[in-house]
Amino acid sequence: MLELPSPPTRPADGAPPLADTPALHVHTPIAHDPTLSRRALCTLALTLPWSVRATPQPTPALVLGVVPYLSARRLVDLYEPLRWWLSTELGAPVLIESAPDYTVYLERTALGQYDIIATSPYFGRLAQREQGYLPLARPTNDMEPMLVTHKSSSLLNVEGLRGQVVTTSDRLANLTLAAHRYLVANRLRPGTDITLRPMGSHANSLAALEAGESAAAVITATALKQVGGQWEDRLRVLVRLDRLPPLLYLAHRRLGEPTIARLQRRLITFANEQAAGRRFTEALGHGGLQAIAESDMKALDPFVSELKKMNIPLP
Repeated sequence: MLELPSPPTRPADGAPPLADTPALHVHTPIAHDPTLSRRALCTLALTLPWSVRATPQPTPALVLGVVPYLSARRLVDLYEPLRWWLSTELGAPVLIESAPDYTVYLERTALGQYDIIATSPYFGRLAQREQGYLPLARPTNDMEPMLVTHKSSSLLNVEGLRGQVVTTSDRLANLTLAAHRYLVANRLRPGTDITLRPMGSHANSLAALEAGESAAAVITATALKQVGGQWEDRLRVLVRLDRLPPLLYLAHRRLGEPTIARLQRRLITFANEQAAGRRFTEALGHGGLQAIAESDMKALDPFVSELKKMNIPLP
């Protein structure tokens, strides 16, 4: 262990005792103070790193990563109550982050760049199986994908979409994969009989429909509510697809299993029993939060296999 020399009562050159000098004041330039001896300067040089090391460091921020199914601004508005609750519960600053698209979001999740995720169910199962995340909670309501068209459209059924464009948020979105399966089952092969066009967000997908650039759009009942803009008054449902498991909340294992177990319990209490939590889940159309059963996760395995067949490059 390095022992630092004690400063003398008075340096040999007649300078006043070190404790009496103004050299430690920030506004006084040490190197130009003629009252400090060479030995006093050496003593300061040795002791200064210890003082700096003792300075308290700010608590690192945690990151809540939300799958980019809406615009960044809208996601921040919707998930701010959860960010605030997590920050209070964990005693650390929490940031909301997303990604430019689903592929980048999936890559960042695989790299562990998010501490807590609000993610698509297929992504959530993949994160649990292979990327070090543990389940926290799921919405009570299932996801309800559907094909919608404009109220003024003459479309009567899905067969009328043959040769048309159908817009969606992202090619990797769960509802896009669900729509793909549904169209194939109804003898409409995307890329051949119909064009399934990702637009980057639900808002963009609906805007294309409004502009006449597509005949229909794929969306969920909850996303239609979340996107805002009174869209429900301007659209009609062409067909409802089978319900899917909803968005999932998971936490990275590095937070520690005791912390994650506490979050599992208290997040559900926040969402279902506290006024701020109920407003949060109401805005998202969650219908509350509940624990994620292992059977919920295992039911997603066939869809994860389908996702992997798309040859998405992951770290």
